[in-house]
Amino acid sequence: MSDFIWFMMIAVLFVLLGLLFFRLGWQIWKKQRMDLIISYHSDKVREENRQAYCMLAGIGVLLMGIGFLLSGVSAALNQSAFAFVPMAAGLVIGTALLAYAVIRYNR
Repeated sequence: MSDFIWFMMIAVLFVLLGLLFFRLGWQIWKKQRMDLIISYHSDKVREENRQAYCMLAGIGVLLMGIGFLLSGVSAALNQSAFAFVPMAAGLVIGTALLAYAVIRYNR
């Protein structure tokens, strides 16, 4: 297969993953859906910290989704290895926010 087809397949996959992560992050953040987070990472969160925990975790997942979306659009437009930079940045920043939320509020 040509490079164009591979990049288009990757672009579609990343856009779909981005939309999924964006929706999950929005649900965690705005609707405080802690059931979308594995219970091991949220079972000790106190009720008064629930909103702050959901905000940090939701924004982290939301940033992962934005990174995937940007990478998908970039892969579709320019078919370059640099298309993966937004995904990597979104994953690193999003994972850092999730880790911070778990360390700070899950005690």
